[in-house]
Amino acid sequence: MPRPASERSSQGNGRVSAWPQARPYSRRAIREALEAGFTTEELSGVLGDRDPTDLVPPHRHEAVPEYGRRAAGEIMVRYVQS
Repeated sequence: MPRPASERSSQGNGRVSAWPQARPYSRRAIREALEAGFTTEELSGVLGDRDPTDLVPPHRHEAVPEYGRRAAGEIMVRYVQS
């Protein structure tokens, strides 16, 4: 079920994102996936309304940049398998 607009963040282009924008791990995973070549539609198809950290939980003491690269890779694997 989509989140209510009050729980979504604006992306600055007038569109509303279902992904949380305040969490550094989530933001980094999304950025890494988009930089790896995902379109927003493909990423949305894999994540749906889930936060990237729900799909790929960060490891304890994992730095944000390392998490972002690992999460983007794991999201890509899920995309290819679907």
